Order: sequence, then C-alpha cells, then structure tokens
Amino acid sequence: MKCPKCFSKKTKVVSTDPIKDTTKRYCKCLDCTARFTTVEKYLETAQNPGRKKGSFVLNPYQCKMIKKNKYMLARYEWAAIYEVSTTTIVNAEKKNKGNLK
Repeated sequence: MKCPKCFSKKTKVVSTDPIKDTTKRYCKCLDCTARFTTVEKYLETAQNPGRKKGSFVLNPYQCKMIKKNKYMLARYEWAAIYEVSTTTIVNAEKKNKGNLK
C-alpha cells in the first residue's frame, strides 16, 4: 500500500482492529513517518454468489476441441486459453466422451 502523503511503498502496519464486518489497519510510512489508516470491508457470500454448482461454462465446440486436442496442449494450457479451472477442462473431456465425430 502507498503512503497518501509521499506515495512511498515502504509502509508498515502498526496495528489492526477487527470491528464487526470490517478491519481497520493503522499504518506508518517508513520514509516520511506519516501515519494513516485503511478500512477493509468484508463481503457476504450472498453479495458474491459465484456460479451455481453444476453449471458449465464451455460450449460444445470448445469441449470438442479439448477432447480432440489437435494442438497437443496440456490441461493447464486449455484452462488458460478459456479462462477456466483445470477441473472444468477435465469435466469437458468427460462430457464430450461419446460425441466425437
């Protein structure tokens, strides 16, 4: 975190106070000795639900490409291309098992 006075990245957390759904941090800049606070609020899981369990993010064409693996890519490489987890890639391989042409 940067000092709001001199914008130095050399800062130190002096103490923290957990208050209900927030955390208040008291910081000190090691360059200019300025003191400042930061407040971190926690999100409830209801506010950030993510995807429903069992939902699938790849379309049939992507599953087919993964299964054929014509480019000889590893699972982690497919995951990086489609921006999903390697578990999703494994599920794509299983989902498309009987549908190859």
